Amino acid sequence: MNNEVTIYLGQDRIYTDATGIRQILRFYYECKVYQNYTININLDNIEWIDGNLCAFLGALMYRLSIENKLAFLMDSKQVSAKCNILFANDFLPITQNENHYKIKSCLPFRGFLPKQKDEFYNYLENDLFAHNAMPKLLPEVQEQLIDYLGEVYGNIDKHAETELPFFVCGQYYPSKNALHFTISDLGVGFFKKINAQKPINVKSCGDAILWAIAGNSTKQDAPGGSGLRNLNAYLRDNNGAMQIYTGDAGWCSKTVNSVLYPDGISLLRNNYLGATINLEFNTKNLNFRNV
Repeated sequence: MNNEVTIYLGQDRIYTDATGIRQILRFYYECKVYQNYTININLDNIEWIDGNLCAFLGALMYRLSIENKLAFLMDSKQVSAKCNILFANDFLPITQNENHYKIKSCLPFRGFLPKQKDEFYNYLENDLFAHNAMPKLLPEVQEQLIDYLGEVYGNIDKHAETELPFFVCGQYYPSKNALHFTISDLGVGFFKKINAQKPINVKSCGDAILWAIAGNSTKQDAPGGSGLRNLNAYLRDNNGAMQIYTGDAGWCSKTVNSVLYPDGISLLRNNYLGATINLEFNTKNLNFRNV
């Protein structure tokens, strides 16, 4: 029987920003010191976690289960009382009599292997763009956005150097008129390949994010790199936002040109081997025709 240890998930509120990512990374590194243990995830200090961040949390837990042979437990009563979003978005399995947790604000937590292109595209069409909070986009606009997200998928498939699955999840926040969609992979991240090609210009993970956001690509045999640039441009023009976290750095379009983070880059304090992209759709102000 495995040994057991209790680890706190985080403190207060875990939001979709650098502070929230840091909290989940801290939890990951606290778990990482154990081998062949069962981790009891304690929510005593948590008041809230953004549902879409289950993509990031789930990815890190998957890596721990594979590399450190860890299993995870959560108390269902505590989840019900404090973070029932973890039931509502399928992050945690539930029994039939708990189906009242299923609420329409969630996009389900799912994992896809790098070669499961059709399954990922079906999720985009049937869960993300068909979500009740997402305005009905013109068909050509939706098709273009799916193409941009398809390039993000292609980067995971061809350049992340991993056969581990990537994870997605989403959450609608009515009070903010925002729908967040998060993709997290467990590949090599942005820096390794970009630095190999551009060692003079790209010396840090933050540099690598800025290089990719500008529309550059490491692809040798085809034009690329426009997916992130075009997604960022679309969301910016339609009052949304984008965030990227990889290695020890994060970038947020909302903080660009701010006093503290003029280039949008902040440090994560711990290293994340992989990449997480969060798209924030403004459900009130979307310009349906601009793509």
